[in-house]
Amino acid sequence: MIHINELNIISSVFETVQSRVSSSWPWYIIRASGFTAVALLILLTISGIGQVTGFVFRFIEPIKAWAIHKTIAFALCAAVIVHGGFLLIDHYVKFSLPQILVPFLNRYSNGSSLLGINLSWFAIASGIIAAYGIIIVVVSSLTMIDKNKKTWKLLHYLSYGVAILVFFHALSSGSDLRYGIFRLGFIALWLAIIAAIISRIYRAGIIKNE
Repeated sequence: MIHINELNIISSVFETVQSRVSSSWPWYIIRASGFTAVALLILLTISGIGQVTGFVFRFIEPIKAWAIHKTIAFALCAAVIVHGGFLLIDHYVKFSLPQILVPFLNRYSNGSSLLGINLSWFAIASGIIAAYGIIIVVVSSLTMIDKNKKTWKLLHYLSYGVAILVFFHALSSGSDLRYGIFRLGFIALWLAIIAAIISRIYRAGIIKNE
């Protein structure tokens, strides 16, 4: 049987958790939307490379593959908007509208370094620049892919730069990626993504009629 003292402890823990969640719920949404954006960006990058190499078409018809790719891009944009928008109402770290729109106005970071290099000055700026890169890539894909394919293709290469910027942004500002197994796992995952990007760029350089 559960004793009264145990019930009191359970009740106290529940009240503490409830209090923290109620006071910090914007921060949890910011974190969740950030992780969601990272996951969607990974899927978007992999699906894009898979379509260029033709690997995806072994399993999915081209029209369906493009529709899925576009849907992931829209979902990524939504996650980025939520991620940035909720910074305006969060009380943990205060951001103003200019600070989430203009790079380098806010110097918040998680205090970590990468290979001994402190990236705190670039923590928030990299996320803002990446967000603008996402907008450029998505808008150009919707408006140029049929009318000006050459320009669209050049702008689409920005997505690889966006992936690298998000890597720096997450590592230098994410509270869950400050240290430990999650940080190491994230670095390993992103090294694999960067390797795929390098392979894609190399392939684009040696195949002229791609």
